[in-house]
Amino acid sequence: MKRETIVAGHGGQGILEFANWLAYFHLRQGRHVAYTPSYGPETRGGKVKCYVVASDEPIDSPIVEEPDLLIAMNIPAMDWVPRLKPGGTLLVNSSLVRDGPDRTDVAVDRVPAAELASALARYVPEGGRDPSIAANSVMLGAVFAASHEDRERARTAVKAVFRHFLTDRKAAYIPLNLHAVDAGFELIAGPPVPA
Repeated sequence: MKRETIVAGHGGQGILEFANWLAYFHLRQGRHVAYTPSYGPETRGGKVKCYVVASDEPIDSPIVEEPDLLIAMNIPAMDWVPRLKPGGTLLVNSSLVRDGPDRTDVAVDRVPAAELASALARYVPEGGRDPSIAANSVMLGAVFAASHEDRERARTAVKAVFRHFLTDRKAAYIPLNLHAVDAGFELIAGPPVPA
């Protein structure tokens, strides 16, 4: 299995964080991983993209020419749609991107990431930030579902991912991010089936 992913958006959306999480998730699954960020000098608002390559075999190049998966977090990120491999998957942040692609040879899932994250306000620590900051976690859950990851295995692994990256004061945001991952997963795969 080799999966090439491009995550694209703008500074302030947590694109680099998202790609780091995705890369570490694959690493924890025993896969070879390459993570390559690219961003402008702006602190917020500039274009950001990351390549994440995960494979069961050694990786020959960290650069993604034809991704299997494209996560488009804003309108400019849709510029990457022509590079998406036929049969690939496009996850569109429909909170910011209204129009879909003109391609019929790819699967397209529209994810209202900000709206789903905002609905999780009860998980924000007291005095904490707007829950829409977890929009990137919603998209991470959507990626797991679109990639046909096992729900429980993915949830267990992503807990470890968040514990690794969200430390000190950020640790209070782990419940918000876990629920955001669940919301994104359920949007694509549906709710869990009762045992």
